[in-house]
Amino acid sequence: MSAPRRPIALRTGFTLIELLVVIAIIAVLIALLLPAVQSAREAARRMQCTNNLKQIGLGFANFESVNGHLPPGPYDGDPDAVDLSGNPDSSRRNYDEDWKNGGYETSTCCRADHPNGFNQFFKILPFIEQATVYNLANFAAPPINSNLARGSDYAGEDSVARAVIATYFCPTRRSPSAYLSGAVSSASNAVAKNDYAGCAGMFQGESYECQDRSNRWVPAAPDGSSPIANERAAINQGDTGGRKGAISHGVRSKRRLADFTDGTSNSIVAAEKSLPWARFATDGGDNERWNNAGWDEDVVRFHFVPVADAQAPPLNGLCSSPSSPNTGSTLWRRMFGGPHPGGVNAVLGDGSVRFIKFSVNPSAFRRLSVIDDGEVLSSDSY
Repeated sequence: MSAPRRPIALRTGFTLIELLVVIAIIAVLIALLLPAVQSAREAARRMQCTNNLKQIGLGFANFESVNGHLPPGPYDGDPDAVDLSGNPDSSRRNYDEDWKNGGYETSTCCRADHPNGFNQFFKILPFIEQATVYNLANFAAPPINSNLARGSDYAGEDSVARAVIATYFCPTRRSPSAYLSGAVSSASNAVAKNDYAGCAGMFQGESYECQDRSNRWVPAAPDGSSPIANERAAINQGDTGGRKGAISHGVRSKRRLADFTDGTSNSIVAAEKSLPWARFATDGGDNERWNNAGWDEDVVRFHFVPVADAQAPPLNGLCSSPSSPNTGSTLWRRMFGGPHPGGVNAVLGDGSVRFIKFSVNPSAFRRLSVIDDGEVLSSDSY
């Protein structure tokens, strides 16, 4: 009689080699899928940024429809500034810097003394469903210098600054936030920022404020001109013929759509500003409150080729020779840019939003930035 056979044992698990193969396959699938997920997320964020600029463009258009002109740009001090006794204060109304003779930072600075001088983004609030924030400003207050013991929250300036307007934040860069001492903060005195800037046309002088008289940071003609002047020189206040911007200094002019002689579809009104990732709320173009920075790079930019956030030099060691962009202190930059791979969102005078590549031809971008240069510009050039 033969011996009974033993039952064959069934396998109840993976061998080590099989487990490693499965893990490797999963890792490959994740590696293949992750870029697609990230790309989809960025596409959604870029679409939200586009929608933000559409809202801004609509706010500009509705303001123009009601007032007969686009929202005036910001200014420093006030043309009717007074001291605490009510006497005229001439030091707060100097808008004629003598840049031709080397004058630099000699004009009135560095914020408006009255809500009338707040920037274009403040002025369109009632037209983007933010009238409640707009009404926090007290237009009945006299235009008194902020350094003359105006007291806290004078004319409602601080209350407005603390309002975080989601439309003014690009989600690829950061979430809507208020900042205190360069860090996101929930403190009651933290103030909000703005990821967008109005286009003030062609700038005479440096793309980065290095104050280098050798013109090292001035583009070659026709995309640059010298001698260097700063943003508060009259020639750089958005109202110089042949190089005007959609946004002009609030004391200089009231910009009308009829001024867009190059066509509203060929003229940038506002776009994303260049801002290094490491310098949120401390960069030379992001260190002021969103509503009242005066005529400043926080809220106005110029015709220089846009620079991606990831490529933006963070500090003014850039100006040294040899250049050392990761050292030094605050650097003021005058170009548009942004956090999106490949390019920057911009809203044009006709309300359309275009994605403009960082590799755009410098002359084409200059023509896009200027509303009255009379130069031909085709859509395929950007």
